[in-house]
Amino acid sequence: MPETGYQVLNSEREEEVHFQFTPNIARNRWNHIEDLDTFFTRIYLYHQRHGFICLILQSTLDLLQVIFLLVFSLFLFYCIDYPVLFRDKPADSSRVMNGTDKVRLSDVFLPASKCTSKFTIFTYLYMIPLLMFALFRLMKVFNVAYHYADIKAFYNVALHIPDKELQNYTWREIIHKVIEAQKEQNMCIHKLDLTELDIYQRILRTKNYLIALVNKSVLPTHFNIPFLGDVIYFSHGMKYNLNLLLFWGPWSPFENNWHLKPEYKQSGKRLELAQSMRKTISWVALINILLSPVIFTWQLIYKLCDNAQMVKNEPSVLSIRMWSLYSKIYLRHFNELDHELSARLSRAYVPAAKYLQSFAAPVSVIIAKNTMFFTSAIMVPILAMTVYDDSILSIEHMITILSGLSLLFLICRSLIDDDKEIVCQESLMTAILTEVHYLPDSWVGKAHTQQVSNQFSQIFPFKANYLFNELISPLVTPFILFFWLRPRSLEIVDFYRNYTAEVAGVGDVCAFSMMNLRKNGNPAWRSPGPSLLGTPTAKLPQVDQAEDGKVEMSLLSFSVRNPTWDPVDIEAKEFVEEIIAKTRQKYSSTSNSLINPFQHHDIISSTLNIAEIPSCLIGLDQSTRLLHKEGLTGRPNRINSSSIMRSSIFSTNDYLTSIEVNQSALLLHSIHRKQLDERGNNTSTSNSQSALKTNTNLQERTPLLKPGARII
Repeated sequence: MPETGYQVLNSEREEEVHFQFTPNIARNRWNHIEDLDTFFTRIYLYHQRHGFICLILQSTLDLLQVIFLLVFSLFLFYCIDYPVLFRDKPADSSRVMNGTDKVRLSDVFLPASKCTSKFTIFTYLYMIPLLMFALFRLMKVFNVAYHYADIKAFYNVALHIPDKELQNYTWREIIHKVIEAQKEQNMCIHKLDLTELDIYQRILRTKNYLIALVNKSVLPTHFNIPFLGDVIYFSHGMKYNLNLLLFWGPWSPFENNWHLKPEYKQSGKRLELAQSMRKTISWVALINILLSPVIFTWQLIYKLCDNAQMVKNEPSVLSIRMWSLYSKIYLRHFNELDHELSARLSRAYVPAAKYLQSFAAPVSVIIAKNTMFFTSAIMVPILAMTVYDDSILSIEHMITILSGLSLLFLICRSLIDDDKEIVCQESLMTAILTEVHYLPDSWVGKAHTQQVSNQFSQIFPFKANYLFNELISPLVTPFILFFWLRPRSLEIVDFYRNYTAEVAGVGDVCAFSMMNLRKNGNPAWRSPGPSLLGTPTAKLPQVDQAEDGKVEMSLLSFSVRNPTWDPVDIEAKEFVEEIIAKTRQKYSSTSNSLINPFQHHDIISSTLNIAEIPSCLIGLDQSTRLLHKEGLTGRPNRINSSSIMRSSIFSTNDYLTSIEVNQSALLLHSIHRKQLDERGNNTSTSNSQSALKTNTNLQERTPLLKPGARII
């Protein structure tokens, strides 16, 4: 009887068949994978998270965390006799009569029957969502075990990489092996040869859309709050709801992982789809409101468990800076993986922190110094008395007072920098731009102003601000969804129709992620020349252009990091070759010293011409060398370890590549500044400035409905 399809191997016979027919199984096992998005994403995560054992262990511990927090929170609320614990009532009258008043754990902990008898209807309402979440985590454990066992086999069999050798390979080497494996495995039947861009676009399909939504100011991220002014707010809770509404949920515009629903490509149904999206957002906002008490309570307990010990041992940790979630979208290139972004932001951490530290806050320093004086004055006599008689510590709340005063002293001490270094803010901003690649034009030459400092602190806040924003997220997110996101439903529908491109073998992707200069480029980021205004890109409607040079910068970064990738667009290829040639020519005199990381920013900053160089830049070499000694070159440091991807092998080639990317990015900014100066293009300048403005009426910089589209 002829074979009519593939057969699933029986687990009892898998080893035997594998032994006898290894070549055929290896060739057919991964033939024609339907969902390549998920498959390539798992290949990436498998490499970044250290393989099968670490993935299983992490997912299991995530489940145990949820169960622990559920049980522990109920235990704290219902299973402790607090009057006995605080000695407001005697634990046992018989022991009091015998002269023994010691409180034991058995006196404080209530039996399980008494705990459950205190449960109310609100207790069960609190438990149900967490039990569902725990069930979801349990399913995730089995899902990880099942699917990543196949990824493990793919690495071992198809890529010929055993688990013990996994960490010896960089991601660039992994992706080249995947491209080679395609020729044998035929994972994608629509294309014989895969490219780096095909794989990146599948892994980053939804993230590219999210980057474009922020780039075109479609999503509400900027708010004008009374008494606070301009505020950028974007939390993990907000991001999760956006992913649910726009990418993952059954009501999302996506039919599956790789295709939009057909009606979203038809302009005639835009109003109908917008109305449906408004209703969906309203329901999701209502569900968020109903669940907000539970989510807030759980998040509060989780954050306390996760950060309390760290804050107790080192209170100054609350005053360190970290990149906000919004900055990780705003500063991200199209087709840039997580570890590539984390490496850039990690290298930019030190100059960014030093830039904000360079702005003195006289009022806060005066208050902090005087607070330290008063706390010391109170603590010294108490500590002196404890040396004479330690029974003073048994006084009610005495240890609490000492702990609180110590914490307040350490926090105030972290706000005072007695050895404040005299630095030039312009040089620090140049060092920041070297790594992050995106900053508004309005900041050029104004890095020394308080206004720019305040705006930059929005994307590089204190850890305390970050934790506070995450804590209030369950309370704030429903209102943002209903009052700010819901009115933009029509813009979102238009966005999907206008900025979606269908690619053979890949599916529907964000048009900007194609990095096609002819279709989505911005002439203000091109080299000036007499024939520039006659090029197709120069005549491109502004509605088709990405803001802030995002397409140009993404194309440049992706091309340098993937030198074997060949752009299909001739104009894009010529652009990359031109910029790289100019970059190498400009820095050719220092090419032999690029291997020395301590010279990298000295080289770049000394030849950069994006603004009028102030007199303080005369000493730039010394200040930038100091930055490198403190970790500017990307070496992991204590205060920024959380921003570094868990695994990312950083070879010499990767470092040299990052240098060339940074040099090319700065050269592109220099070209852009010259373009704006020569053209007097105030409109383009205001567009770039509005990237960090908070007036919601000015958020839509370009219309999302293309000219000629039929309006119903």
